[in-house]
Amino acid sequence: MDKKQKRKKKKRKSPFLKFCQIVFSILFVYFIVVLGIFAYSYLTYDPNTIKENPSFIDKIVEATKPTLPEYTNILVACTDEDEGRTDAIMLISYNSISKKINVVSIPRDTRVDIPDYQWEVMVKNFPVIKNDNPSLKKINAIPNYGKEQGMKFLEEYLEDLLGININYYVHFNLEGFRYIIDSVGGIEFDVPIKMRWPDPYIHLDPGLQLLDGEKAEQLLRFRKGYPNQDLGRVETQQKFVKAFIEKVTKLDTILSNPSAYLTTLVKYVDTNITISDVLKYLPEIKAFDSKNIQGFTIPNTIIEKINGISFVEVDKSEALEFGYEIFKKPTVKEEDIVYEDSFDKSIMILNGSFTSGLASKTKELLESNGYIIGEIGDYEGDKNSQTIIYVENDGIGSDIKKFFTNAVIKVSPYKKEESGYDIVIVLGKDETLNQNTQTNSTES
Repeated sequence: MDKKQKRKKKKRKSPFLKFCQIVFSILFVYFIVVLGIFAYSYLTYDPNTIKENPSFIDKIVEATKPTLPEYTNILVACTDEDEGRTDAIMLISYNSISKKINVVSIPRDTRVDIPDYQWEVMVKNFPVIKNDNPSLKKINAIPNYGKEQGMKFLEEYLEDLLGININYYVHFNLEGFRYIIDSVGGIEFDVPIKMRWPDPYIHLDPGLQLLDGEKAEQLLRFRKGYPNQDLGRVETQQKFVKAFIEKVTKLDTILSNPSAYLTTLVKYVDTNITISDVLKYLPEIKAFDSKNIQGFTIPNTIIEKINGISFVEVDKSEALEFGYEIFKKPTVKEEDIVYEDSFDKSIMILNGSFTSGLASKTKELLESNGYIIGEIGDYEGDKNSQTIIYVENDGIGSDIKKFFTNAVIKVSPYKKEESGYDIVIVLGKDETLNQNTQTNSTES
């Protein structure tokens, strides 16, 4: 058989197929261009700058802009990739109404009582801890001993402690931390004290300076030189996180090196945040102002060493109040608050001062002005200089405040659940009462 006959005839593309390929190619390029324009418009969208006749893209962006929850709470933990220690635990809360970000540090020395179901998993992961006391562990033991379920366990523990819902978690190691900082050109930061330590190597001088990833790691790991132990380290971490958020959320920073963000998410971060979640919050990043970042530390007290180990103690009742204030309290505009008097409210008075009989005097003063006092007693918590008037909702208690020389109103539904009273007054240690104040009419 002739070799030419053996050769397979090359199929010629039909004119229709060629036409379809050309059209498809043109449409594909057009699609990519439109997608790019839309993405840029989405990133740079600002409803305050839309003209009277918005463009088609503006209309699309406005129509597809998602409705965000009032609070978005994110658990963040950083782990040493070599030793497996969780060196930093924080909760970051974003309020889509006030546009504020609260960064709450959880001291790594916080004592926890690990639930039985979590402890069983941890013992399976690390049989060597079988005879340890699960009520004498530090909070950074939860993600470490929990392994694959560690962040889930930590999330559950903090949700119960603070009475909140955590939407997302982000767990990364120090290698990823160094990478993203180097990728954005470093973070300018004022190092508070001289930092020296041989292992791990730490060598930083105090003062304003540009920290690369390695130096930033040294800053966050240093803990021995602070006068107030781990709490000083927590304060430094908070300030650095504020500077970090300010840098990495700048639109210019994101657009100049988007691959670094993608690499960080894919290679170094364990998170339940999806791409759709990221896109949902992009317009918020565009409008973000670093002045709206506030730093807090979960209420705690340093306790004496137990079995030679130093702990930080968190009171459950205080934690619930704190959790409501930072992560749950509805944002209400001043003009929307409906004020009501407290004459029909049940009131409890607790003496948190050093003045004996002050609760009785307060009871007499308020009753003489028409208020209903149900119970008085001594306050067993830490003493405050100010008198705190706990109420269930905004708009309650303002008519009572005038009877005190140094009082603040604090919204806390948990106080009512705990005490059974509509209003709980905890007298401050500096309180002297306004004895001459009289109330004869309802205030608005």
